[in-house]
Order: sequence, then structure tokens, then C-alpha cells
Amino acid sequence: MSSDTERAVYIQHIDSEHRDEYLKAHEDVPKGVSQAMKRGGVTEFELYVRDDLAVCILEAEDIGVYLDEVDGDEAVEEWERYVAQFKREGVDVDDDEEPIPFMERIWTLSRASV
Repeated sequence: MSSDTERAVYIQHIDSEHRDEYLKAHEDVPKGVSQAMKRGGVTEFELYVRDDLAVCILEAEDIGVYLDEVDGDEAVEEWERYVAQFKREGVDVDDDEEPIPFMERIWTLSRASV
């Protein structure tokens, strides 16, 4: 991670009966979603999956700017509603309180701290 970026991590629980559909959906993420993320200052986004757990790592110039850009974006909302059918829990664009369930970082190790 660059010193010019912020990192946020969140998990999503995939419905085990729809895991294959979730994976297949991510073979072709809509261009409008990627464009909205880039407009929001995303410099890196990674998605990891193991069993029914999906871990998302987001790096952006400013997480607040990113959230402002994707909030209400039509392509992003359509995508999130589409993939929601394959999940038990995770991003919920209709949740006004916490649409993205960001995790709290409680410990870190870096070269600078060794």
C-alpha cells in the first residue's frame, strides 16, 4: 500500500448453494462498476474467496471520496443487487446505516515497525 492511499477490508458470506454463480459473476464485472470505482479513486481492489467466505481489499486515495462516488451509482447498485442473490451477508446498497461492512484493523506488521 502506498502512503498516498487508504485501505479498507470487508468480508461477505457466500451462500454455499450459490458459490459457483458468485464466482462466475466475477468473471465479467460490468465496466460501469469498474469505472465508478476508478472515479472514486480506487487504486487497487482484490477479491479473495475460500469456501463461503469472500474477502475484499480496497485501496483508494480517500475512502470517503470512493463511498461518495459509488453511493447511488446506477451500475454499482445494479451489480450489488445482482450478486446479493448469491450471498448470505455482505454489501447491501439498501442499508442506509452500513452498506459496506468494513472491518476494523486491530493489528499490523510492516517493515517500518520491525
